Amino acid sequence: MSRSTLSILIRSTAVTGALTGISAQDLEFLRALDRAQLERPTTLSATARIAPEAEPGTPLVVHGRAFAADGTTALPNAVVFAYHTDRGGVYDRPGAPPHSWRLKGWTRTGTDGRFEFRTMRPGRYPGRREAAHIHVTLYAPDGSRSSGDVLFEDDALVTAASRAAARRDGGFGSVRPVRREAGVEHVDFNIRVATSQRF
Repeated sequence: MSRSTLSILIRSTAVTGALTGISAQDLEFLRALDRAQLERPTTLSATARIAPEAEPGTPLVVHGRAFAADGTTALPNAVVFAYHTDRGGVYDRPGAPPHSWRLKGWTRTGTDGRFEFRTMRPGRYPGRREAAHIHVTLYAPDGSRSSGDVLFEDDALVTAASRAAARRDGGFGSVRPVRREAGVEHVDFNIRVATSQRF
């Protein structure tokens, strides 16, 4: 089941009161996403840190901008949540429950919809041929939720299909060019409110 289909079912649950046809893995992911929000700081700014400065890896800055569904109107006062693996491709501390996402952070978009995450470049999952990525979830002021991933254009494991989809999506594509300045990598990433609910 796709995440967008699952999200539509979740939204309808408010009316029906029951989820059917959803895998346990998908349900656990959604529970983990909700649990993570309980750790959200009470005060957020447009700039935040995901990985501490001492975290091993290549420093990375994600320069983001959030938009309304039309893709042109900036979205202020939205919460952006992001998480990723460490350099070794692992999300959680040893012994921690699954989906505890050690490296995570939150921002609140400015009046121009901009936000920024300072972190380090994530690693690929161990033993799997999947490109490294950052998961991003946008919580719009109206309560809707959208999600996307940041992939890195210079990662050889980014698939041809992902690259083609990113070209079609233009400025909202997930595969992003990487700039290097004084030992720090930078990527630009745009996200917009989805026309159908996604997680």
